[in-house]
Amino acid sequence: MLWWLNSAVGTILKVIFLPFSFFNPWVAMLVISLLTALLLLLVYKKTSNQAGIKQVKNRIKASLLEIRLYQNDFRTQLGSQKQLVAANLRYLLYNLQPLLVMILPIFLLLAQLNLWFGYRAVRPGETFLLKVRFITAVDMERLTLELEAPPGLTVETPPVRIIDLREASWRLRLEKPVSQPLVIQVNGERYQKEIPGGGRRLSRISTVRVRRNLWQELLYPGEKPLPGGSLLSRIELTYPEQRLELLGVGFHWLVAYFLLSIILGLGLKGFFQVEI
Repeated sequence: MLWWLNSAVGTILKVIFLPFSFFNPWVAMLVISLLTALLLLLVYKKTSNQAGIKQVKNRIKASLLEIRLYQNDFRTQLGSQKQLVAANLRYLLYNLQPLLVMILPIFLLLAQLNLWFGYRAVRPGETFLLKVRFITAVDMERLTLELEAPPGLTVETPPVRIIDLREASWRLRLEKPVSQPLVIQVNGERYQKEIPGGGRRLSRISTVRVRRNLWQELLYPGEKPLPGGSLLSRIELTYPEQRLELLGVGFHWLVAYFLLSIILGLGLKGFFQVEI
């Protein structure tokens, strides 16, 4: 069920980002931040008590004004501070329902956006690691491991087994863009891992494929989960992280996304008559 939900969200983002795949990633980031701001404003307006929020904000302003005006009146000061605390608590409660409605969709969206903005594709001539992690019940020393690399990808090392981590790794070199997945054979069982392609300024890059597990599938929605009975717990490619460059400064995509979404949301709330 979760895989189909992730696939639906992923398909929507593919459609949104397709026209901007050859542009600077900031363009796609601005578009998705604007859409997020519009969606959150709509959800917030429909699920929150707008009249109550407006009333409690006025109460907060009145209490702050009383505290400023009656600085020498201890009794009035104390009463205003109590009202201020109570109003802030009511304001938080008014915001709780919209937050609960929005938290799961936002989490699903963030996991998908990490596929688009979190990493960059490996370029021809660059090396990277393939890491395969196993479940606790596996005897690492007795595993039979084989790796089938598609044309354009060179396997530079035999598998290095790290017993304590229940992990095996290979170093790979990209010679040219590939279109076929890697195939890892473990005791005769075959498992695939896609190799994300490059050539565009904005690409969807899945670095991790995980075993079927609710939390892991939420975090890494890029590929169909490994079977539940698999000896593998995850397959990972160590691709380089991506930064959004602006005026010579590199920003993590999450920082850029939240800043743009907040700025756009605050800028548009008056136009859509939303009390926040």
